[in-house]
Amino acid sequence: MLRELKEWTQEDLAKYCSINAKNISMLENNKIEIGKKRALQLAAAFDVHPAIIMFPEYESKEIQKVA
Repeated sequence: MLRELKEWTQEDLAKYCSINAKNISMLENNKIEIGKKRALQLAAAFDVHPAIIMFPEYESKEIQKVA
């Protein structure tokens, strides 16, 4: 959701967080677990608290603020 709100491609996000685009796709499609390391990398890329990455359904108002 954050990636789309920022209008970033998976390749764009990969550059910002050092997670390859294939793994980003797999994360978005629930094919792999996010894990602590990836959550921290994504949170840093989006400049948000890791909880927003780990629990987006509980933090949707915060996500909208970041967009």
